[in-house]
Amino acid sequence: MTYPPLFPQQPPPKRSRGPLLLVGGLVLLLIAIVVTGVVLVAKRSDDKPAVAPAVRTKPSDPTAVEFRRVLTAKPGACPTPTPAGTACDDAGMRYTLGKVELDGSNVSEVKAAADPNGTGGWLIALTLDSKGAKLFEQLTANLAKQTTPANQVAIVVRGKVAAAPAVQSEITGGKVQINGDYNRDSAEALATKITG
Repeated sequence: MTYPPLFPQQPPPKRSRGPLLLVGGLVLLLIAIVVTGVVLVAKRSDDKPAVAPAVRTKPSDPTAVEFRRVLTAKPGACPTPTPAGTACDDAGMRYTLGKVELDGSNVSEVKAAADPNGTGGWLIALTLDSKGAKLFEQLTANLAKQTTPANQVAIVVRGKVAAAPAVQSEITGGKVQINGDYNRDSAEALATKITG
């Protein structure tokens, strides 16, 4: 004989789907946040270059920069075509120049800098490699004994005189400072002209 159960059998209790839905929703939210972050980072990297453009510190075309002694200097425009050994500057000076003593391949660094003597002025600092330092030392030892304009060294860039400073004494060690009536803008402009 079978007896009816004292307690009617009930189906097992249904599990609530609330926690499962909550976890699923959080996972979807997390995925959406990650995808949005990746899209924003990708967009930002498209807007800005990955690497800032490099600032040139030495001549981009070493053969375009020449150091030559000044033989004569007088006001006047350069004729076209310019005779060999002649170059002009932006200030209307015409120079007759000696041979190329060294070139941009001997220049390791060019930069504009505030005058360390505290004058408030600016200068252009050049650093020469060992070969350039030796050549420049020989050149300046000779120029320092001369009078103007024969004591000037012309820095010629692409056939034009960028600067023609007078040499007061022999310069050793490959550290060259071009002093003059430079402010920050004009010193940076000359450094940029030399580096190309």
